[in-house]
Amino acid sequence: MNSTAVPRGASEPFRQLRALRRARKLKQEDVARKAGISREAYLRAESGQADPRMSTFLAACEALGLEVVLAPQHLAADVNAFIASRNGGVTAASMAGQPATAAAPATSTPSSGGFGSGPTSGEGHKPV
Repeated sequence: MNSTAVPRGASEPFRQLRALRRARKLKQEDVARKAGISREAYLRAESGQADPRMSTFLAACEALGLEVVLAPQHLAADVNAFIASRNGGVTAASMAGQPATAAAPATSTPSSGGFGSGPTSGEGHKPV
């Protein structure tokens, strides 16, 4: 498998987190440390070798500067289109190689510009 391939067993949310992590040029160790979980736990979740708890997913999202926001399924495409319109066409799904308007079970918004942190930014949102 080449270094850009996403593991077959990885869940869609962790596929998107992997794409975001790689886009930010972060190592698994970086995200795991910031999330307060072991590198091994993060590796297993990202690679699809384990079905992590929701708390692990939320901690990884927070470590990447994302906030999970639930949206009704019938509005997911509209939510993703809005996010893309506010963020130069970029969504987490598009970074993971999917169309920006692809329906997703949940969306995430960064706390600040890009994938940083901080509650006061007016930057766009990214689904996860």
